[in-house]
Amino acid sequence: MATFQLEVNGQAVAAEYRDADVERVLLPLLDRIARCTERVDAACARTIVFIAAPPGAGKSTLAATLERLAEEDPRLPRMQAIGMDGFHFPNTYLDSHDVTLADGRTLPLRAIKGAPETFDVRAFIEKVRETRTSARPVSWPVYSRIEHDVVSEGITIDAPVVLVEGNYLLLDEEPWRGLVELADCTVFLDADSSLLHERLVARKVRGGMGRDEAEAFFEASDGRNVERVRRGSAAADVRLQVDATGRIRRADALPAVAFFDVDGTLTWDHDDIPHELSAPTPAVHAAIERFVERGNIAVLCTGRPPVSVPPAVLACPFAGKIMLASGHVEFDGEVIRERSIPHELICELVDVFERVHMPAYLETATSGITLSWPDVPSLFDDEAHEERRVDIEGVRALLAEPDSFKVAKIVFDTALLNRLEPAMPFIREHFVVSDLGIGAHEMTVPDINKFEGMRAIWRALRERGIEFGTVYGFGDSENDVTMLSAVDVAVVMGNALPAARACADYVTDAVQEDGVATALHHFGLA
Repeated sequence: MATFQLEVNGQAVAAEYRDADVERVLLPLLDRIARCTERVDAACARTIVFIAAPPGAGKSTLAATLERLAEEDPRLPRMQAIGMDGFHFPNTYLDSHDVTLADGRTLPLRAIKGAPETFDVRAFIEKVRETRTSARPVSWPVYSRIEHDVVSEGITIDAPVVLVEGNYLLLDEEPWRGLVELADCTVFLDADSSLLHERLVARKVRGGMGRDEAEAFFEASDGRNVERVRRGSAAADVRLQVDATGRIRRADALPAVAFFDVDGTLTWDHDDIPHELSAPTPAVHAAIERFVERGNIAVLCTGRPPVSVPPAVLACPFAGKIMLASGHVEFDGEVIRERSIPHELICELVDVFERVHMPAYLETATSGITLSWPDVPSLFDDEAHEERRVDIEGVRALLAEPDSFKVAKIVFDTALLNRLEPAMPFIREHFVVSDLGIGAHEMTVPDINKFEGMRAIWRALRERGIEFGTVYGFGDSENDVTMLSAVDVAVVMGNALPAARACADYVTDAVQEDGVATALHHFGLA
């Protein structure tokens, strides 16, 4: 979780976003904004970005977070976040002017404070025009959440990019309709209805209202403003959506990205077919092909090293390949990430294996080495693992050449897991151990996991200027959890382990029953 210490509306706020949301939503959005600066009319001094949203969606926090992220990236222009709340009419005006409602009732404007009618739209339009064209710093009013009123000289705008946030920036009714012409880029942030309701009621309770009074205010004011913004806003260049858990995603009709695990998801061991020759069913292969033919992006996401990914899996149209659980990542034929377990750690681990005679399969990007013991039978005794079987001295000889023997992951027999119990304090401190659900566990370091591979893929897409929408993940075991926790839609196989099921947004059929194809059809992707 990424935490940002921000000042939002004059108050200190600790904003939290999932690391995945920062990487695949916020940073690409900043790239898009930066590209807008290249298209701005030469007569304009600044780039104006509108971030519109219904009340409670988190637009102020989003704008402040984008400002902070831009500060941290020297490649991006400086950005400054400012709200339109400073253009509320002052309380004295709201108390002295009335509004006639649709049902014929007449109320003081103060009674509907926050509605579009309580803003000085014309003054706001003039200020945006001034900010856009003036080469000099521009003073903006702000709204004080302490005084609950407007402060006329609140903040000075001098950045080349201004992020203006507000509820009604895209409202398609007079006198708001012409505002959109002043923006170089527009963003609309929507959120789950239940989340908006709870946030807005909780905001009033924090301000001193009782729960019942806050609920009544929501029904009479905030709730109506939410629907007015949702139904009445013009289309934006970028549309973001926050779900009930607070996850944020791109909701535009852009290409989807899907990450596919292999064992237990695309393939399974059956009918005496060797492990290295396992294959997706024809229905699954065809579904992935249709997914890509529709302009979407498919990415392999496996713990297997490159040398043991089955040819039938590689025959699927994957634009990217996360292998060795992110120890080796490729995109568009280029290696974009290589990681291995630190040499001193792997040496200490091999010492542990020697003390307890632990068989293990040590995986590098180019080979797999089986450490075997004559006195300990294991699943690695199968002939399929005979390619490079060595004893402890053979492993130590390989470790003597660290530049050529870089281990990224170790697989061992689940039935022998108890042999490692004496060394578990050391293992838990330095390694991550996952149940693969096939009679084996794998061990690697925290920096080597599927999420880090996904991060590398997202960065490769950013570098190529490729924007994308909904992100899907397909998996079944514990080493898929970092992947399933980082996507918009976690698709879990019917044969999945409990840890994977706990991440599920959708449980599909088992791998043997074309589960991947079932899910792709369910979501209209194939």
